[in-house]
Amino acid sequence: MRLLSCFAIAGLMAACTGNTPQAGADGSTAQVPDASISGQADALVSTGPDASTVPGPPANRFGIGLVSPGNAGEWDLTAELTGAGGHIKLIFPGVDLNTTGAPDDWKNSVGQAYARDLVPVIRIGPHWGDRNIRKLADDTNHTVYTSIAAKYAAVVSELPLRPGWPLVIEVHNEANLCYEWECNPGDAPSHPDVAPGWIHYTDTATEYAYFLRDVVTALRAIGDARIKIINGGLAPGGAVACQCGGDGFTAGVTSREFLSVMETAVPGLHASLDGFASHAYPAQGEGWGFFEPYDQSLVGLRYFETELTTLGVDKPVYLTETGWTINGAAGGNRGLVADWTKSAWENVWLTHPKIRAVMPFILQDSSWDAFAWADPAGNPYPVFNTIKDWRCSLNIPEPCN
Repeated sequence: MRLLSCFAIAGLMAACTGNTPQAGADGSTAQVPDASISGQADALVSTGPDASTVPGPPANRFGIGLVSPGNAGEWDLTAELTGAGGHIKLIFPGVDLNTTGAPDDWKNSVGQAYARDLVPVIRIGPHWGDRNIRKLADDTNHTVYTSIAAKYAAVVSELPLRPGWPLVIEVHNEANLCYEWECNPGDAPSHPDVAPGWIHYTDTATEYAYFLRDVVTALRAIGDARIKIINGGLAPGGAVACQCGGDGFTAGVTSREFLSVMETAVPGLHASLDGFASHAYPAQGEGWGFFEPYDQSLVGLRYFETELTTLGVDKPVYLTETGWTINGAAGGNRGLVADWTKSAWENVWLTHPKIRAVMPFILQDSSWDAFAWADPAGNPYPVFNTIKDWRCSLNIPEPCN
């Protein structure tokens, strides 16, 4: 693992002796990090548009997800697991109308990812305790979100960028679930198929489409081609209707119906993105029967194909959540999870031509330990070592040390 790489900028291999400014091919300035210093976040900042002559990351689909901006231990574990060019999903919660820019810890997180030769994939969204984006709309019909979109852009515009490398922004998360697209009592649009005070999925999908449209417009206005935008991955099985201000919901719809409504509301929305985010978890069916053994889970593992067909778009796929829990068919056996995950890599994730990156849920978190690849102290579980060792045996992206 290269904790701080001596990477090429503008085609020149910089010596790892001190933090020496180097002129990029685009006229920007970057810093070559000192190999003796762990994690100079500002060492990889580049201003101005990217240039095609600057080397990008090596081809590498391996990745993992975090539940926060992360820390040094998690960044190091990710680099060990994925190798150079691997993807790390970071979550930045807390954007609202009072946001003025990126907090220092978010800037540091991105810089530290780049310093470890990782591609940051950032899920940006509202506060953990307040997922009501509807109330941030500029209009009472919840169809215009330019003000909150400008706040998203204010954050992203202050994040460090590495010459030649992407910064992937995932806009929100699983908007087809009630607790991810909350509504206030008395503020639900009327719909013939739901009771007063409830919101129908067609309204939720329409509102999220408008929100995504406005965030895309604001991020494109930054004017840096390294910033790549993807939708927020949807839950394969979502809610038909949600109770505003309560916990009530009715199930029975998949992400396909939700995506269709989004595309109808804003034609060409998904074609305007740089990739498609999917939460194609292992499952027996579309939106049901999750976390069965690998040989019973191919419908779920390949569910992103159905989503793309529904939209009629040809985009690289980012699996921003997927993977097994030990609480399903594994019955607590982490060895089985490791075996099934390796089979998924061998037969779907590493071979499918549409997949750009795979970020299983989740590297490490005490609240989600059944999904975790390392325990709360940072000790790898079997799935971590199995996948790391297999990747190394394939020399992806290069022989491991």
